[in-house]
Amino acid sequence: MNTHSHTNDPLSDGPTIEALAASIRRIRKSKGWTLKDVEEASAGKWKAVVIGSYERCDRALSLNKAIALAAFYKVPLDELLGITPPHEVKVDRLTFDIRRVKDSREPSLISLQRFITGVCSARRDWNGEILSVRASDSLALAAALQIPASQLQAGLESYGLLFTTPKKA
Repeated sequence: MNTHSHTNDPLSDGPTIEALAASIRRIRKSKGWTLKDVEEASAGKWKAVVIGSYERCDRALSLNKAIALAAFYKVPLDELLGITPPHEVKVDRLTFDIRRVKDSREPSLISLQRFITGVCSARRDWNGEILSVRASDSLALAAALQIPASQLQAGLESYGLLFTTPKKA
């Protein structure tokens, strides 16, 4: 039974069954798994033929099964369903005011303090007042602080922890 949905419906602005199938395939492949690997990793709960059918739009995926499959793949349901478009988080190089970070008494910033100490230790830089880190470190830092990467810079600015060059008059 083919379960193609309203792909030609101009009023439909929601995800299509094809987008769902592509998302399921993309997530499986991002784990480096074949269909057989899924069956083995799930101890037979998810049969290769069934996952393949979902990926080819040949089989309907119930909400209960979608929830279970998302849990098995360890991804949010909206990611599995392909309804959250991937977005790029633009974060520039972050420059911390080390004194402000170390002086902060905010409990939620303990991970940041450990991060700063770790980077200073790795660089053997104990006298600095500022510390610049690559933009690519922002994802790990956001995860450590348990905030979305898209909110990292604004969050750090709200605590006054980023170094800003004084504006010339």
